[in-house]
Amino acid sequence: MNRLTPAQRRATCIHEAGHAVVFALGGVSVYRLAVADEGAEAWRTDIRNGRLCTGLWGLCEKADLVLPRQFLRWLMNEGCLHPDGTGYEHLLAHPEGRAQIEAFTTSQQREIRAQMVGLMAGPAAEQRFTDGEARLCRGSALHEVRKAEDLSWLLPGRDDFEHAAELIALTLRRAEVWAAVERLADTLERAGTLAHGIRALLPAALPGWPPRGASA
Repeated sequence: MNRLTPAQRRATCIHEAGHAVVFALGGVSVYRLAVADEGAEAWRTDIRNGRLCTGLWGLCEKADLVLPRQFLRWLMNEGCLHPDGTGYEHLLAHPEGRAQIEAFTTSQQREIRAQMVGLMAGPAAEQRFTDGEARLCRGSALHEVRKAEDLSWLLPGRDDFEHAAELIALTLRRAEVWAAVERLADTLERAGTLAHGIRALLPAALPGWPPRGASA
């Protein structure tokens, strides 16, 4: 990693704020935001699960996706347990796996979509900040977008990833949402770490959001 420049630090703050604002809109709790100091050559920080986060310039800690116990048991029986969303495409090629996700409730599907769009919102916000437009697609080299694509296999429609990508682009164009991202990024840029009182800095959850489909 090269030394963190002011421009890179600002883009990182926008990235993490994008995650946090969109997670909040979907009702996903955000616990902490952090960004490395300007001029840093490396950065590490502890996260809630006891692991050490390295190789990044910023962090948005949020609530984990809660998957049904019977589905997790099935994954364990298959010799795999990927609650964060990796490898689902292959595991769910099995008829039993498809039956498991078809049994997900509407509320569980909405939570998966909320996690997906929140993951995609960081890269999308940074793209909008640096390039003027968010463009996310399948097969991305971006880790968070790949995680969102993996989660899309837990939804019944095979076009749910594309719907989520369009939804997040539309959502970030909304003036009040982008203003919330910029305000939070400003605060993070000054503070370096945000934890206590972060709820007051985030928008209220929108009932039933994100919807299935491409409308914001």
